[in-house]
Amino acid sequence: MKDILPMLDVRGSDSARLDNTLEFMTMSGMDLPLAVMMTIPKPWQYIPTMSREKRAFYQYYATMMEPWDGPASIIFTDGDVMGAVLDRNGLRPSRYYVTDDGCLIFILRGRGTGWYSAGAYRKKRTSSPGKNVAG
Repeated sequence: MKDILPMLDVRGSDSARLDNTLEFMTMSGMDLPLAVMMTIPKPWQYIPTMSREKRAFYQYYATMMEPWDGPASIIFTDGDVMGAVLDRNGLRPSRYYVTDDGCLIFILRGRGTGWYSAGAYRKKRTSSPGKNVAG
């Protein structure tokens, strides 16, 4: 038990606490994308067209923890999976690109930050609140 305590450094910022929480969840065996969906869920209560299965998923995990609502575009990786999620309020939108070879997801915040040529990607999207992009 002493190896995992303190699980959360209460002196850290809200971003540091989120990082501590995600690290603890993944070290406990949870897949990183699931841990991210639990901590930063879609604003599911306000999406009337959401399927029953998805609604049940978010409802179930909402009983375990309060959502993290800090404004941010979160980029995450565990060395095998890379992804991003936008905060539930949509305050820090990000753009992502899937390259022609389909292997790389290039995630950006803001315009003019990419170094690729205009024709080097096959998909370009803007993130939306609580939506997880992973590859």
